[in-house]
Amino acid sequence: MSTPILLLNTKVEMQNALAAAKTITAISKATEAVITATHDFQVGDLIVIDEVAGMFEINKRVVRVKSINTTVDFTCEGLDSTNWTTYVSGGTAQKVSTLLAFDNVTSFNFPEPQPNRIDVTPISSSQKVEVFGLDDAPVATMNMNSDPLGATIVELRKASLAKTTRAFRVTTQTGQVLIFNAFVAGGRGFDGAVGAVATGQASMTFAAPEQWFAS
Repeated sequence: MSTPILLLNTKVEMQNALAAAKTITAISKATEAVITATHDFQVGDLIVIDEVAGMFEINKRVVRVKSINTTVDFTCEGLDSTNWTTYVSGGTAQKVSTLLAFDNVTSFNFPEPQPNRIDVTPISSSQKVEVFGLDDAPVATMNMNSDPLGATIVELRKASLAKTTRAFRVTTQTGQVLIFNAFVAGGRGFDGAVGAVATGQASMTFAAPEQWFAS
């Protein structure tokens, strides 16, 4: 039987700081990618990957550590790299050292990504002909009670102004975990009326595909 998402007691967390970058020297092509890098990570850590040459599909992803081989390499939980391009060189792995939890989110919207529709209609056709291209980058939104001086909103505003990414972790009451890395916008404006709670909104444009875990 399926376990539906219940948006009650759901925790939304955003990266507040990253640890020093570790240098990547290899990434396997496997059902669960193994990254070679001297590190101090632990099982369950969230790691942001970037600047990899060759295996571009892994850049800007946030991954979760499933297991480690001393301090030489680590396995990325559920991250299938089998059909990705071959790793060439370089890359950084940075642990999400601290996360800030939002306590003012009232709704979370993650619409289904849509593919680009490309018009390939020839002049000989009497009707439109389209093919599907790559999916658009997903854009999730959060509605919030306005709290401009709250720690999470201050950090959100910093990321928005700097046009930088932040790693997110969403944990539902029923235990499912969603992780993603996104460019954020928000934390600056608000909307309200007499006698009503002022509200604000933030949007997260995914920099790489998301991952779901059962727990």
